[in-house]
Amino acid sequence: MILTKIATFIKSLCFHIWLGFPKTTQKEINHRYNICVGCSEYDTINQECKQCGCFINNRSIFFNKLAWADQGCPLNKWYPIIRK
Repeated sequence: MILTKIATFIKSLCFHIWLGFPKTTQKEINHRYNICVGCSEYDTINQECKQCGCFINNRSIFFNKLAWADQGCPLNKWYPIIRK
C-alpha cells in the first residue's frame, strides 16, 4: 500500500508541476473537504481517502491534494479546476 501511495503521489506531483502548480482557493478547498469527509471512502481514523490514499485536510499547504486545482476525486465526486 505504501508503494502505491508513493507512486500515485509522484505521478500527481509530476502532472501538477507540468501544469505550473495550479492552486485552489480556501473556499474551493473547504468545498472539496466537505465532500471527502462525507464520503463512505473517507477513513476518519487516519484522515485519508481509502481510494487514492491521500491525506485529507482543509489547509492550504503543498502536500494537500485538495489544494491542487489540477487534481480530481478518483470517484468523480469533485473535479479538477481549469483556470483560463
